[in-house]
Amino acid sequence: MPLLRVLLLLRGAFGAIFALVVLLAPASTSTAQMLGRNGTFALVDGLLALAVAFALSKAPRFHWLFVLALVDALIRLAIGAVAFAYPDIEARILGSVAFFGGTITACIAPGAVGLIYGLAGRRASVRRGGVVPVLVVSACTLLLGIGLMFGFGSADGRRLLIGAFALAVGLCLLVTGFRLKNPQSTL
Repeated sequence: MPLLRVLLLLRGAFGAIFALVVLLAPASTSTAQMLGRNGTFALVDGLLALAVAFALSKAPRFHWLFVLALVDALIRLAIGAVAFAYPDIEARILGSVAFFGGTITACIAPGAVGLIYGLAGRRASVRRGGVVPVLVVSACTLLLGIGLMFGFGSADGRRLLIGAFALAVGLCLLVTGFRLKNPQSTL
């Protein structure tokens, strides 16, 4: 089984399992516990995303996707490191505003760029692989940023939003991994 397929399946399964844990968690879970759990998820997901980015760079059909995947992985690692290191960041107003402002920006910007890049790639060549998953993941990332910005101010609302995001992205990566028999094939 090619490395890229294994990594996509692993990352997708990890995201789906995390989503179920978050969505099934009791509403009484403290914000610090939730942020620490989200930080751990973002760190592990960022490491898996980094491995996926480097596996993409080795597959000729996916060279076009390497930079976008690398930036996504680095953003996830940074968000995870901050959330993991400072699970009580919401306790301080300035820290909370800076963290969530940075997170919102880190979702909206790459989400929009990914959609634009994916749509341009869709028209560019049939030989390019991974366009549909890029569009789905980019749309989910953009919606996460918009959701965090508008109306998901409560801890329970953020929990549901992050759970839905992780589930959608995890399922997309699982489907992509199952469909990817050969990195040279059309996806």
